[in-house]
Amino acid sequence: MTTAQQKTALAALLGATAVIAYPFLFPGDYLLGVGITAGALATSTVGVVLLLGLAHQLAIGQAAFSIIGGYTTAILCIDYGWDPFVALVVGAALTMLIAWAIATPLLKLRGFVLVMATLGLHLMLIVVAYQLPITGGAIGLPGVPKFAILGVMHFTGETDYFYLVWAIAAVAIVIGLNIDHSAIGRALRALAASEAAAASVAVDIERYKVQMFVIGAGMASVSGSLIVHYLRAIDPTVFGFAFSLNLVTGTIVGGLLSIWGGALGAVVIIGLREVLRELSLPLWEAMIMGGLTVVILIAFPRGIAGFIGDLYDRLVGARRDRRVDVTPPGAVPLASFLAEDKDTAAMLEVADAARAFGSLRAVDGVSFAVAPRSITALIGPNGAGKTTLFNLIGGYQPLDSGAIRLGGREIGALLPKDVAMLGVGRTFQNIQLFDNMTVLENVMCGRHRQLRAGIVEICLRLPHARAEERETRRRAENALAFVGLRGAEDMAPTALSFGHQRMVEIARALALEPRLLLMDEPASGLNDTETEQLAELVLRIAALGVTVLLVEHDMRLVMGLADHVVVMDHGEKMAEGPSDVVRADPRVIEAYLGREHDSAA
Repeated sequence: MTTAQQKTALAALLGATAVIAYPFLFPGDYLLGVGITAGALATSTVGVVLLLGLAHQLAIGQAAFSIIGGYTTAILCIDYGWDPFVALVVGAALTMLIAWAIATPLLKLRGFVLVMATLGLHLMLIVVAYQLPITGGAIGLPGVPKFAILGVMHFTGETDYFYLVWAIAAVAIVIGLNIDHSAIGRALRALAASEAAAASVAVDIERYKVQMFVIGAGMASVSGSLIVHYLRAIDPTVFGFAFSLNLVTGTIVGGLLSIWGGALGAVVIIGLREVLRELSLPLWEAMIMGGLTVVILIAFPRGIAGFIGDLYDRLVGARRDRRVDVTPPGAVPLASFLAEDKDTAAMLEVADAARAFGSLRAVDGVSFAVAPRSITALIGPNGAGKTTLFNLIGGYQPLDSGAIRLGGREIGALLPKDVAMLGVGRTFQNIQLFDNMTVLENVMCGRHRQLRAGIVEICLRLPHARAEERETRRRAENALAFVGLRGAEDMAPTALSFGHQRMVEIARALALEPRLLLMDEPASGLNDTETEQLAELVLRIAALGVTVLLVEHDMRLVMGLADHVVVMDHGEKMAEGPSDVVRADPRVIEAYLGREHDSAA
């Protein structure tokens, strides 16, 4: 059992024990009501963690969806006599449908603008609740029945309802954990660390943001319905600004990056609020809660859950120095992490590609072809336009004119994630690893385009999703072994040397199972020994049948590896051909290689 699994098991045990014991330790309707409110809020804070903590979307008006869910269940039960459980489910479905409809335009906003937009949605729905006759206006809707499930189970007592609310909160927590520990969770953390690197492994940025927005809305809706059935009434003040503030504050205090932290934060916030009321300090509640939040954030930047997790690591000795076993070249079978019988052949064609930045023509009518299963080097002095051309091929910048084709298919207008989905892997000149994940998780992100499990399968952790996760882990471990790293799986990337970090990035690109691998100055920052190991690795990659296109300044590496060399200068192609021919070209010697190289040659 891994450390993360141990933490999850321990948290589940402690949480279940606390929930079971609470009615015995704190009897009485009032204190049970506090526990019910905390449980309902915990359901919603899990959704906030997914959206705000993992997806990094500053949408803090989630209480708007509690309004939709709360009013829907109240209206259906009071006016139409629906079963409360059915009304809750319909309210959640309606809320998620509305969230899906508004998510795409809303999530195009960024930062403070998104904050204001979601708060505006919340305030707008409060105004609507005040004005519409069907919502009862300022008086609201009294007479909401107690909760029941299909007329079979009736929760008339406070203790019964307390356990039901926390059972639903537990379902939300399990869904959150399943997402967090899945390919989607890794994709969300990748987005938070580097959107460029996330796109290079085919992560669909917009898709996952929308999914977390919709799931968070559904959890907020369920939370609203549970509170309404507990209060047995609803009016516009129930889910006002204070409720929204409790959601966000609880999530931050508990731990913005922890599913457990969201639930724990809800308990802490509701508990503190009730303590302040018992001390007859309701007028000071906002100030004290705000001050306490600031203190917690300063003392525990990752929230209470993060502090507890770090304490657990120290107690069990989980954070110990580990030795990285550098595997001898060739010790790992070449095809141990690629799909069997996979055709990795690719033909890249660049035809009259051009890209200008104002009056600067970074790439000016460049044409060349990369043969299948070959190693092609793109060289030239600084400012020649090599990286810009790489970005055009990878979809990171648009073409002004010309065409780029992969295996005969035009890819010049595609986004980076779409180019990656076609089997184009990439490494970066400045290493782009996900520092918020382990080394193994970084490489597992590279398998993203092979994954087929949908959001429902992942949320419910169905057999197909579990099998896919096991296979992803196995192939990622083999990819790490292939590049010469064993024993580094659970380490943070920043704990590795620069050369080993470069190997992790290459392993992640190989996990994509690329047809074409773009390597942007892979030897940059490496010493002589590491450069030799890199050269051997590139040859082994080519032996897999992967076509390699690399930008590199180390001429010894280029001339020793490349089957074909393309030379650029001032955005234009100067020369191309076999390495020995290019090396002897007088124009190349004059413009780039220099007279010293000519003499050495």
